[in-house]
Amino acid sequence: MFFHLLISTIALRPYVFIFLASFLFISIVNFGLRTTLLFAGLTYAVSFACEWSSVHNGFPFGLYHYIQATRDRELWVFGVPFMDSLSFTFLGFASYTVALLLSSPLYRRGWDLRLLDTWKIRRAPRVWLMASLFMVMIDWVVDPLSVLGDRWFLGKIFWYDPAGPHFGVPISNYLGWYFVAAVTIAIFVALDSVMNGSGEKPYGAQLSFPSRALLGPALYLGIVGFGITMLFVIGAAEIAWASVFIYLPFLALAAQILTRPDSYGGNEAIERHLRDFPYDRGAFTEALAREPSPSPRRHIA
Repeated sequence: MFFHLLISTIALRPYVFIFLASFLFISIVNFGLRTTLLFAGLTYAVSFACEWSSVHNGFPFGLYHYIQATRDRELWVFGVPFMDSLSFTFLGFASYTVALLLSSPLYRRGWDLRLLDTWKIRRAPRVWLMASLFMVMIDWVVDPLSVLGDRWFLGKIFWYDPAGPHFGVPISNYLGWYFVAAVTIAIFVALDSVMNGSGEKPYGAQLSFPSRALLGPALYLGIVGFGITMLFVIGAAEIAWASVFIYLPFLALAAQILTRPDSYGGNEAIERHLRDFPYDRGAFTEALAREPSPSPRRHIA
């Protein structure tokens, strides 16, 4: 029965599992298998607990109710659709990678773009707070779309009690998403630095994969793009355009950071990165062989 419902869930929600598979691949390539399993397990546990709490007492997302129409067609866990809590894993991961990209010194050789991050950067409050905000920004698109599930292949699966002011979504829902992201990422970063701080190469990480630092942000854009496209497809143009205008300043800021010369670190930033991640040295052999370059203007610990 379990495996039948699992297969049925995948068939019913293929887009969720496409994003999930993308997350697993991208996370393993960048961070290794152990970190990927840690992030997935932790995020699912926190989001499930919060969803179960919300449908029973309204915290932290506000009170809402799931419709039991698909109970015999997909996996449910204690009254919560499995795919709902599962979605937080790839949404949170994509948001975290965007925050790292915008917070770390960068290194580029041809088409290969890399992060010069450190454990200090990964644990920095700005990364934690930005990642939480970026996850809420995804929800500004996907939750108004989910409310209209009866107009596309998601189906009508839940309703807010009562409906809220943002295209039917209550403000408490967005505060709840921030709470889930903040709690999850704070715990993840603390555990990750303890579990993987030895300097050994993470199992499964593909260090030579070109521009692997862009894969997570590309997943983020893919999720947002899917949501906005579906809003246009179902005729919810006012929500779609509102979402476009939310993201235009964000995209402009990201483009400015990625194209600004002082976003790119010199040898000092490379050495700081390698002190925490020495297994990555092969990617910077050419840069380190040159004469020491002046310290970059963008000073990031």
